[in-house]
Amino acid sequence: MEINRSRSVLRHLPNAISVARLLSTPLLVWLAWSQKERLFAWLLIIALASDGLDGILARAFDWTSRLGSLLDSVADAALMLTAAYGVWVFHFQVYADHGLLIWLVLGLWGFQHLLALFRYRRLASFHTGLVRLAVLVFAIFVVVLFLWGFYVWLFYLSVSLSVAAVLEEVAMVLLIPDWSPNLRGGLREVLRRRRSRQP
Repeated sequence: MEINRSRSVLRHLPNAISVARLLSTPLLVWLAWSQKERLFAWLLIIALASDGLDGILARAFDWTSRLGSLLDSVADAALMLTAAYGVWVFHFQVYADHGLLIWLVLGLWGFQHLLALFRYRRLASFHTGLVRLAVLVFAIFVVVLFLWGFYVWLFYLSVSLSVAAVLEEVAMVLLIPDWSPNLRGGLREVLRRRRSRQP
């Protein structure tokens, strides 16, 4: 009985990590506004690392849920915006030199979320492999930026993957009529399912 209760509690661990990541964003915004770069950078690194941790736990122990998918997406969106704000505050030269590309990514990303909200009344939460890769590379770019400086090739790699991931998700939102979280196979999986339904 005690073991079952412990397992039941542990099932909520990925959601708790997502909530903690979401709650970290106001503190991160305050640290950036207060010009506390070192504290901002380390808390951001911890928050970015937690993004991978909750997904690993959820998949490894089959602790996935529709609520968890939505929480993870909301926390990710809040953290990405907070990271972009931190770069604006502490490394404004990146925006000065590459602002067009940054605003392109943010604009496409915002459009994809608005499209999903219009169609599903919630974030898409597809969590495709391409999105996970794009988030990972973006996290690496931010960590490297704050700890060692700006590397243009890493910036362009992050932008390219982000644009590709967002365009894939836009296509998926247009093709999928009902909210379907955790489609890790991405657009290929969606097209395969559509073909399998055809006579």
